[in-house]
Formats: sequence, C-alpha cells, structure tokens
Amino acid sequence: MDNYRQAIREIYGLQEFAVKLGLENIAFLCEKSGNPQKSYPTVHIAGTNGKGSTAFFIASFLQAHGLKVGLYTSPHLCDYRERIRINNQLIEPAFITDFWKKHKELIYERKATFFDTTTALGFSYFARNNVDVAVIETGLGGRLDSTNIIQPEIAVLTPVHFDHQKQLGDTLGFIAREKAGIIKPGAQIYCAPQPAEVLEVFLRHINRTTAFFYQPEITEIQLNEQTLDRMRFSVRFKTKPQEVREFTSRQVGHFQAQNIVLAMLVAKGFLEKKNIRFRFSAAQQILRERIWQGRLQTIRLKPRIIFDVSHNISGIRETIAYLNKTMPQKPIHLLLGLLDSKDYQSIVSYLSGQNFHLWVTEPQVPKKLPADVLQEAFGKFGRKVEKISEPFEALNHIIKKTEPSETLLVMGSHYLIGDLLNRYKTESNFEN
Repeated sequence: MDNYRQAIREIYGLQEFAVKLGLENIAFLCEKSGNPQKSYPTVHIAGTNGKGSTAFFIASFLQAHGLKVGLYTSPHLCDYRERIRINNQLIEPAFITDFWKKHKELIYERKATFFDTTTALGFSYFARNNVDVAVIETGLGGRLDSTNIIQPEIAVLTPVHFDHQKQLGDTLGFIAREKAGIIKPGAQIYCAPQPAEVLEVFLRHINRTTAFFYQPEITEIQLNEQTLDRMRFSVRFKTKPQEVREFTSRQVGHFQAQNIVLAMLVAKGFLEKKNIRFRFSAAQQILRERIWQGRLQTIRLKPRIIFDVSHNISGIRETIAYLNKTMPQKPIHLLLGLLDSKDYQSIVSYLSGQNFHLWVTEPQVPKKLPADVLQEAFGKFGRKVEKISEPFEALNHIIKKTEPSETLLVMGSHYLIGDLLNRYKTESNFEN
C-alpha cells in the first residue's frame, strides 16, 4: 500500500504540467503500451453537462445485460480510482502501482500530463481485463482531448453550454466544434437536445451515411413525480407503434431524466448491434439501485443537506430550478465554492436573484477561487454573504444555524464536494 500511495502522489505531481490539449503524448504512451485502446469496442461521450451521469448509466445498463464494461470518467470525487472501473468496481491499486513503475520515466521524459497518464492507464486496465466494451468520457472538449485517439462504435453528445471558454472558445459554435471532434467515420451518433447553433455545427460534421439519432426526435419525457429522494417519469418512444414506459429513479433532477433516457438509447443501440435484446426491466432495476454521486445527492435528512457538483451557469440554473419546484417556500441555505477558471460573475449574478441565505467557501486546491473574491462579487449585487474559507468548518457552522425543517445546498467544484464526502466517509453518518 505504501508503494501505491507513493505512485498516486507522483501521478498527482504531474498536475504541475499545464493542461496541454493534443494527442501526441497519449498516442506515444499508448503505442508503448501496445495500443490497448484498439482491443475492445468503445462508446465515446463529449458535452458540457451530463457527461458523467450519462456515461455511468450507459455502463450500468450494459452491465445489467451481462457485459463486462469498463468505465472511464473524470474528475473523481473521493478517490482517484473512481476514474477507472470495470462493472462498477474501482481499479485495483496494484495495477496503478505497476503501470506507474513501468512507464513513469517515459511520462516524465515526455512531460505527459496527469490526464494523459490517467487515460493511458485506463485504456491499459480495460485491455488487461478483456472488457466487452469501454465507455469513455472526454475530459475537456473533444477534438484534442486525450481520449480522442479511440475509434468508437458510438459517439454520444450531451448538452453543450458555456464552460472552459479559455480552452474551447467563447461562442457556442466554437465550443460545439471542439465537442464534434469525437465524431468519427463509421460511428453511430446519439445526441441530446441542443441549442440550434450547436445542433447546426454537429450536423455539418456528420456525413449522409452516418446514423444520427437526435433524442428529441426519438423520445418524449414527462415527469410524473419529483421529490428530493426519487423521481418518476414516463418516456414515450416515437416509434411505430408508439410505446410509453414509466421509470422510477433514485437519481433526481429533470435533467437527469434526460441523461438517463439518452443512456438507454445508447445502450439499446449498442446491444442491438451485438444481437442482444435490451430489457427495460433490467434498466429499471439499475435505476432503483444506483446513483451517480454528487448530483443532487441528499446526505442528511434533518436538516436536509444536499451535495451537488454543478459549477457552470447552465448546470446551476438546472439544479436551482429543480429545488424551487420540489420544495417551494422552504428556506434554503447555499454554500458555494468554485475554481478560478469558472465564469463566477454569471453565477453570482444569477444566485443573487435567489431568495437564499448565502455563504461562500473555497475548494482546498491551488486553482481555487478565493472566497474573498466571491464575497466581493456578491456585494456588488447588494447581497451580504458570510465567508468561511475552510469547507468543513463552513459546513458545520451552517448546520448549527439551520433548523431541522430547512435545507442546506452545498454546490460547486468536484474538489469541494469530494473533499466533504471524504470527510464523512459514509452516507449513513448523515441520515438521521
């Protein structure tokens, strides 16, 4: 275990190398590993919001049909090993240690990034374990993302909004062009509802022979019940004859219903290519059992504490809209912490118009947005907020000021939510 901890420390140390979009280093590392990514079929996912949830449910639905499924996502919440899973089991520490020992000299020589290294590690792990399929989420963008050396059977495009403008461009069209980079000849394309400008870009990247499945043209979703603990929704499949099916999910949020249905369509399409019938009953069982952590996740009931990793303006709007709909008139305390790369001005402008008790903190990482900056930004909108820089201290302080009937929403960076989840270890510590 000491060797594993040392390997993890050194892999994290690679973050000193700046984010470098491009495929040269990942191609080099994979070639030295025997190009493991070519030994299994893949499903590739790009977009702004919903990538992780969609990937998780695609992998879960495929596993429910008997496949051995690799899942590669980022970032993690509590444990580096969450990024690389097979049938929802985290990668073995020994494999990480061995891979790092074998390749670290090459990695240092090339100045490969943390993400390059983790991607090559994941590809190798899936090959070593002979997965039937790997579901791969992009890290940043698509065209120049390290994961984009794969040739997927299916490419999935989740909703595209503004985020990472510095790297991807400052218009939706520019951002969409980067995401469209995962579209490859021969791959089926499944696409979530998109702004018109984004959809136009995607369609320009697709040739006439490509199978393109646009979610709004295939399904219609209706939410029948929405609470903070479950949601019930029906899906009308616009086929001949039309069919309507109802599902109950522990994962909540109307945007999550969209992600789940997109994942169903992708899993169904992949299985049909393998002559395996998709069973809606198997999908329903998954929705009863599994959640993707950190997304409107209740971790305590009295007072209700909700953790959510929404960190751009579109995701935050969706989260707040769901809360306002499911618990109108109830007092909400909001603790916010962001990274310095985020468009915090838009976020502050929106949240200043909400009738919340506002608190600010900061993720405990070098790229944090200082709580002072957030506090000052809220002040320009006439909102007084209390600042407590250390997240765990902030959480405990607010809990003491929160009535059992009230709600505390902790929102922002994955680093913030992951750190707090780690401090409590298990959800059972909260549910009282």
